[in-house]
Order: sequence, then structure tokens, then C-alpha cells
Amino acid sequence: MAKKPTIDIIIPSFNGRYLLEKHIPKILQYSDNLNKIIVIDNGSHDGTVEWLKDNYPEVDIVGNKTNLGFTKAINQGVAVSTAEFFVLLNNDVRPEKEYLTNILQYFEDETVFSVSFNENESSWPLVNWKDGKFQFTRGEDKNSPRYSAWTSGGSAIFRRSIWDKLGGFNEIYSPFYWEDIGIGYRAWKMGYINLWDNKSVVFHEHESTTKKINPNYVNLIRQRNELLFTWINITDKDLISSHLKFLISHSLKHPGYIKVIVTAFLRYFSNKQKTNFSKTDREVLSVVNRKYEQG
Repeated sequence: MAKKPTIDIIIPSFNGRYLLEKHIPKILQYSDNLNKIIVIDNGSHDGTVEWLKDNYPEVDIVGNKTNLGFTKAINQGVAVSTAEFFVLLNNDVRPEKEYLTNILQYFEDETVFSVSFNENESSWPLVNWKDGKFQFTRGEDKNSPRYSAWTSGGSAIFRRSIWDKLGGFNEIYSPFYWEDIGIGYRAWKMGYINLWDNKSVVFHEHESTTKKINPNYVNLIRQRNELLFTWINITDKDLISSHLKFLISHSLKHPGYIKVIVTAFLRYFSNKQKTNFSKTDREVLSVVNRKYEQG
């Protein structure tokens, strides 16, 4: 890249003024090639909007009257972004110095869609298909860049042009969970690449908005969206067969899971994103856990 493009930073927030007070100064200090910061305020009643206007008039604010959740809020923020690249940062994420300094080098490969930052207590996802499910744990080797099945919706940089081709976050996952996994895996199956970078360090303080929501509801949405991800993205016949066996056996052992299946089934028909996949599930799963070597 002869000329480094500008970057927008998108931050969703609900009653997170105290977090923005801590983190916006660091974001402004450490963000290279910054075009603008966009805050999506999800109906906060802690004075977030007024505080931003008084202290950071240069910040663009997308104000919602009510809490629309994470998925829709991010799509709103991307819609008003004008930069070629944008960073998604949760309001409880603090960037370290030079976290963006070398990140753009990865995008010299035009197939790279996104790059996840190195969170202090997280890692790249080590994924596999086991017992009829798409499963993942945290990868242990954090010493080098990795291919990644997806990048974190709370701490990663994305190429806008590919985001648009993919259709953004699928709002079928609204209000939260699995939307970043969905777009990341979808990117792989459409011929693009996600990465995890070990040198781009951020600290996640884990003061999650979802902690303020009924945990039973949160658990239902998480399980519902796991099923939706599978039904939308997995096309391998053998994997689908094993998934159907999982649904039957798990429901027999845990009858309450039928509610999750029904909830997901009713939601499934609202999916508006087409599956123009060029790669198979097996091709994707054979790559996403490997080390990345640029060149």
C-alpha cells in the first residue's frame, strides 16, 4: 500500500459513559490513521450522549431511543462509516500503544477481510466439528499470527468493501451473540481470509452489557444463535447428518432443549442472506487453525 488509508473506530455502548471516559483518550492517543470515532448509543440514561457532545464534539453519535442490542447497533455504525477500514471496539476494551501500527500490512493481500487483536485474556479460536456441533476453544500458541475462523466483534479491524459484499452482520442473530462468528465463517466460505495478530494488543475489562440482562434469556439467545449459525452456514452433507443426530439425542436427554430448537426454527425463516459459497466446510476447517505466514 503506497498510501495508508484512514480508519474509523466504531463503539457500541449502553450506559457505558464511565467506560468511554476511561478509554476514548487512549483510543485517540494510540489510533494511527484515525478518520473518526463513531459511538452507537443504545438508549443510555447515564448522560453518555450529553457527555460526548460536551467533551468530544468530533465524535459521531448514532443515538437509539431504546437498546437495539449489539448486532443492529454495529450495522448502524458501519452504515455511517466513510473509511476503507473500520475497527470494532467494545466500550470495555482499552487499546495499547501501537495496536494499529502494523495491522494494515495484512491487507496488502486483497482477500484478507479482517484481523482480530490480541486480547489479554483471550486468543484466536481453535475450532473443530465434533459430536454434531461447531465447537471451539482458545488457541494456546499466541507467539505468531494465525489464520482465524472469525474475528472478534469487540476488538478487530475489517475491510469495508468485503463487509458490504458479505451483507454485514446478519441481523437474524439480533440482539447479540454469534454474529461475528457468522460473518467470519461466511467470509471463509466465500473465498476471503480472517486473521489474528499477536502484536496488536488490547485489554478487555469484561464489563459486559449482557450481565445486566436476564441470564436465562441470554442463554436461550446464545443457544438459539448457535443453531442458526449451523443451519445457515454448514452445507456438508455428513456434517448436517451428524448435526441432526445431535439434535435428536440431545433433546431426548434434555427435553428443555426442544424450546431452543423451536425458537431457532421460527427465527430461521427471517434469514435474508444468500449462501453464495465457493469453499466447502472441510476446506475451511482444514485451514483456520494454522499459523499465518505472509508473503
